[in-house]
Amino acid sequence: MFRLTAKIEIRSAKTWTFDKVASVEITRDTDTLTDTCVMQLPRKVTWQGETSLPFKRGDEVTVSLGYDDALQLAFRGFITTIGLKTPVTITCEDYMFTLKQVEAKKRAYASATIGQVLADQSPGIRYRVFGEQGIGPYRVAADTVSGLLGDLKDHGDIRSFILLEEGEPVLHAGVLFERSKTHEQTFATGVNLIDDSQLAVQNAADVKIKLKAISILPNNDRVRVEVGDTDGETHTLHAYNKNEQELRAWAEQELKRLKRDGLTGSFTTFGTQLVDKLDNVAIKIDGKREGVYQVQKNVIKYSPAGFRQEITIGGRVAG
Repeated sequence: MFRLTAKIEIRSAKTWTFDKVASVEITRDTDTLTDTCVMQLPRKVTWQGETSLPFKRGDEVTVSLGYDDALQLAFRGFITTIGLKTPVTITCEDYMFTLKQVEAKKRAYASATIGQVLADQSPGIRYRVFGEQGIGPYRVAADTVSGLLGDLKDHGDIRSFILLEEGEPVLHAGVLFERSKTHEQTFATGVNLIDDSQLAVQNAADVKIKLKAISILPNNDRVRVEVGDTDGETHTLHAYNKNEQELRAWAEQELKRLKRDGLTGSFTTFGTQLVDKLDNVAIKIDGKREGVYQVQKNVIKYSPAGFRQEITIGGRVAG
């Protein structure tokens, strides 16, 4: 029987460390700017003579979880809210919290790229651009760097999120993401795949998608094309300075990526080895290999009742 192990550090005026926690839920998601951690402290916690909770909004938090003292870094971020009731609930955000405090530098571009916009902002943490592309005329109107990243998603479907690399936060921004160093785990029924009921088989022929692609030309004119199924779920893509032929080829390529055979949905596994966003996971159902998929989202749940991961898969990357 494995023994659940936790280590929570809160760095305020003093550093508080404890190894008991009523529950932890961590959400890592490529579709949201901010990863979150919600912790519920035990009912009986003493704070070495302090008459009130000795931490506050903005204090840094590190959460490590595991079995039998083999701890894994599960979350690093900052307190955003502290509940009033007992047991105390603490809500935290990852390093995107710091970018919500950084004032955005107002800029206007006749023709911008993702990398150029980020470089001009000097966000204060390392960043990487995936699938560098022009975004056409652009004006920074947001008040904070985080707000700017949210605006880029609305402007050109450019996603941004933070990953910890060797314990340090790195901002990822782009459209299609890959990781050069990604550990591939295999999850198999009867071994480490606890629940596969939320997985479904998808046939490309059954997927109905309509893609609207818009290219912004240097003179600010627009080229528009539509590909796919007229009655399908609508997706909109933005590009810069592509003619109609180039834009259609790009949209057809994206449509092929979205209309794929394979699995969709999510599955539940143990917390033995934590899975991160963009990791690759291989799935075996009843002994049959069903492909390798990039992780889109992982919800990590830890409590005295158990340690689980609810992993949502994204695109298929291998057979």
